[in-house]
Amino acid sequence: MTGIALTFFGVGATVLWGGLLLTLGITLYNEKKEGSVQ
Repeated sequence: MTGIALTFFGVGATVLWGGLLLTLGITLYNEKKEGSVQ
């Protein structure tokens, strides 16, 4: 039971951090792209 809980927690944490970093990366990329164009 503990193994299943840890697995779900690990997957959830990975998805959460992955989405957060992806959003941050896209935001920075768009800001740099817009800044260079302007």
